Amino acid sequence: MSRITLRQLEYFVGICETGSMTAASRQIHVSQSAISMALSDLEAALGVQLFIRRARGLTITQSGRQLLSEARRLLASVDDLQNNASDLSNALSGRLAIGCYSTLSIALLPLIIDDYLLAHPDVDIDFTVGSHQDVQQRIRDGRCEVALMYDYCFPSDPFPADMEQVVLRGMPPYVLLHAGHELAHQPEISLRSLVTEPMILFDLPPSGAYFESIFENWDMVPSIRFRVSEVELVRSFVARGLGYSILTQHTRIETSYENKSLITRPIKENPRSLNIVITYLSGAKLTRRATAFIEQCKQSMALMPTHTLR
Repeated sequence: MSRITLRQLEYFVGICETGSMTAASRQIHVSQSAISMALSDLEAALGVQLFIRRARGLTITQSGRQLLSEARRLLASVDDLQNNASDLSNALSGRLAIGCYSTLSIALLPLIIDDYLLAHPDVDIDFTVGSHQDVQQRIRDGRCEVALMYDYCFPSDPFPADMEQVVLRGMPPYVLLHAGHELAHQPEISLRSLVTEPMILFDLPPSGAYFESIFENWDMVPSIRFRVSEVELVRSFVARGLGYSILTQHTRIETSYENKSLITRPIKENPRSLNIVITYLSGAKLTRRATAFIEQCKQSMALMPTHTLR
C-alpha cells in the first residue's frame, strides 16, 4: 500500500468539515488543486472511494465516514506528540474539542474553561453544546474528544458501552414551585402531594424519562401538562403558576426571566441523584490537553458552592 501522509488526512478532514474543496482550500490556505491531488492520492493509497463527485459538490461515502473519525483522532494524537516533543516545560498547546449537555453548559462551561485557560493559555478550546444524543455522536465520530453530561442510566437504556466516564458530582432532584403555591411553606415535599398537580416536564431527551421515573419508582404517574425542552421556559411556566416542575440543576437566580419568584424544595422520598460525568470514547488514548481538562473539571467543581449546582 502506498504511504498515507498526515497532510492528506488533514486535507480530507478539512473537506469534511467545510463541505467542499473550495472552502477547505480557503480554511487551510492552500490551493484547491493541491487539495484535490491529495484527496486522489489518499483514495488511491487506501483503495477506496471517500467522496462521490457531483455537479453541486461532494457526498461522503460510508468508507469516508469510517475514516473521518479515525483521521480526527490520529491528527489530535500527532498534535499531542508534537507538543510533548517540542515543549519540555509541560506547557500545553493545540486544539481541544469538547462537548457539553445543554443544561449543564451555563453553570459549568464558563467557570471550567476560564480556570483551564488560566492554567493553559495556549490551548485553543472549541466546544459544542447540545442534547445527549448530539454530544455522544460527536464523541463517536471524533469531533469532540471529551464531553460533560449527566449519567442518565436506566435498566432499559444503560450508559453506552462504547463510552468511558469519570464521575464528577451527584445532583439530587428537587421540586420547583411558584412563590404562591400552597406547598411552598413546607420544608420538603412528598411526591404523593404532587402527583395530581399539573407538571411542567423538562423533556430534552433523556431527561424526561428520568423525571418520570422518579414517580414510577413509587408506583405513581405524574399529571404532565406541558413537555418543554428549554429549562428557562420550564422556569417561566412554573413562575406563572401553570404547574410545578422537578429539576436537578439550580441557579443562583430565584426568579424567572419575567422576574417572577420561584421556590425550590427537596423531595421527601430522596430519589436517586443524577451524576455529572465527563465522558470519552472507550479505548481512546486521550491527549494531554484532554487529560488536563478532566483534572480541571474535578478541581473546578470541587470548589463550586453547593447552591450553584443543586
